[in-house]
Amino acid sequence: MTKIYSLVVFFFLTSVCNHAFGQTQAEMNQTAIASYKIVDAELNTTYNKLLKTLSPKERKLLITAQKHWIAFRDAHCAFEVEEFDGGSIQPLLFVTCKEECTRNRIEELNESIRRKK
Repeated sequence: MTKIYSLVVFFFLTSVCNHAFGQTQAEMNQTAIASYKIVDAELNTTYNKLLKTLSPKERKLLITAQKHWIAFRDAHCAFEVEEFDGGSIQPLLFVTCKEECTRNRIEELNESIRRKK
């Protein structure tokens, strides 16, 4: 959870510096969503790159693992932000958590790609 708080502070400070206190919670949420979408697209690219290197059996296993990973990531982030339920910062924390988990998953997939070479 410390990483999430650090990212929130980073987003806050970035928004303060760039917008001189002009960014609302909704704008911060939109910024976080846009950032997450970029990382999610990177995940899909990395995932597809790995799929191309796998045997049919390995592909099937990775597809299953990825579906379970997505469910885990979303459940994990929901758990992490539950204490902020109903608060205006909860969506920002949820998306930030998903981005952090997705970045970690990209690294895991890249490691699998390196091992395949």
